[in-house]
Amino acid sequence: MITLLLATLEEARPLIAGLKAEEIQNQPFATFAFLEHDSRPAGLILISGMGPANAAAAAEYAIVNRGTTILVNPGICGALSTMVNPGDVCRVRESRDGDSMLPGRTAPTLPLHLTGAWQNLTSVRLASVMEPVFGGERRERLAANADVVDMEGYAVASACARHSIPCYLLKGVSDPADATSRGTLHRNLAAVSTSVAKQVMDGLVNIGPSNRGILSKMANFVKVEHTIFSLPLLFAGAMLGANGHWPGFRLLGLIALAGLGARALGMAMNRILDRRLDQLNPRTAGRELPSGRMSPAQGWGIAAAGLVVYLAACAALGPVCLKLSPVPALVLITYSVLKRFSSLCHFGIGVCLALGPLGAYVAVSGGTSVSASILLLALFTFCWISGFDIIYALQDLESDRQNGVHSLPASLGYNGAQWMAGVVHVVAVAAAIRLWQITGGGSASGLALAAAIFAFAAAYHQKIPLPVRFFPISAIAGIAGSMIPLLGGFP
Repeated sequence: MITLLLATLEEARPLIAGLKAEEIQNQPFATFAFLEHDSRPAGLILISGMGPANAAAAAEYAIVNRGTTILVNPGICGALSTMVNPGDVCRVRESRDGDSMLPGRTAPTLPLHLTGAWQNLTSVRLASVMEPVFGGERRERLAANADVVDMEGYAVASACARHSIPCYLLKGVSDPADATSRGTLHRNLAAVSTSVAKQVMDGLVNIGPSNRGILSKMANFVKVEHTIFSLPLLFAGAMLGANGHWPGFRLLGLIALAGLGARALGMAMNRILDRRLDQLNPRTAGRELPSGRMSPAQGWGIAAAGLVVYLAACAALGPVCLKLSPVPALVLITYSVLKRFSSLCHFGIGVCLALGPLGAYVAVSGGTSVSASILLLALFTFCWISGFDIIYALQDLESDRQNGVHSLPASLGYNGAQWMAGVVHVVAVAAAIRLWQITGGGSASGLALAAAIFAFAAAYHQKIPLPVRFFPISAIAGIAGSMIPLLGGFP
């Protein structure tokens, strides 16, 4: 995540306009989000307020709470040296605490990030002070070891140094920091801020995250580890389609391949369509697309690859699967749009996953006639993941309300949403019990049923953190549910 941190709204206005940034409401600092454009990454604009204390607090918030990995501090400064003049834009190569320098002491120097962008700008030494400098002895002392002076740069650089993240300070010279500067600063503020904004926007394309570790980013993008949600249910559907017999490695392999392709397609489309909403939510702002660690083109590439793998596997599974393949694909591509107009959006992902075991059943049985057992497994899957998605969304209750996202927690409140999830999970448990009965009611599958019920109960233990309730507890419930038919006797 790239964050542009500025002291005042006046300095930020040209950037907000140029980047078409939109304000995020109810934040501790005035915050604006901008989307990626061509090769320019997405990011945030934060307004700290004037002075080192405000700048330090805003920088900490950006890094700790917003997942900032690159911080840029554009702004205005006063000239202490003849090497720069009002109207110039420069980059800071080192920053010092100017107030420590004033008594004549040697202040520690913070070196700044100078690679990757803004190589054409004059590099300067910056001193940062708590009070503006308008000539006199303070100016003379600072000029002995600095070229420009501001109020926020050193505080921002210090926060970045503590967290070991790259920091760029870009400063536009608004005045000569002498007795005439009060008037000069105000006359030049708009023009200088515009010049700084142009330099920032031109340079952003060169400081975005590199492509190193792209495989790791792709794996996290589609949450490969969460594939554990779906594969056991696919295999259970396949076993039911074979009436309890072994379907064969070829069929199971193709079913797994179709499931992996479908998951990549669904997750990629979810991330692509929701990248703006993710950027507005502090919990999700650090994801690959809103943070700029991956480009939309890479996201679309993953979606396309997932679709190709899915369709190829469906074709290999036979004409019936190929003919029906557009139905799950359409659901996977569009389900994330539901949150824009319906609080029942959680059931969209339930439909996506419930189609998995149904598809595996059809692939093995070779026809569209379905049994009571596969319908129960599909119902279990639908209710299992829909209920857990409601629980997962409890984390975003306030953010959803602020940003107009429709969800059951935003609509019903924390307790109401938990009750709704509980009702859905009761149906899932009832379906699992009936599935256990009609697939043999054996002791091994009974243990799986007990494990599933225990996991569902644990999902409502308030001392367990919400992310843990979604993963791995929901995975345990889903795997245990899939084991009921896999371990069943099939009388």
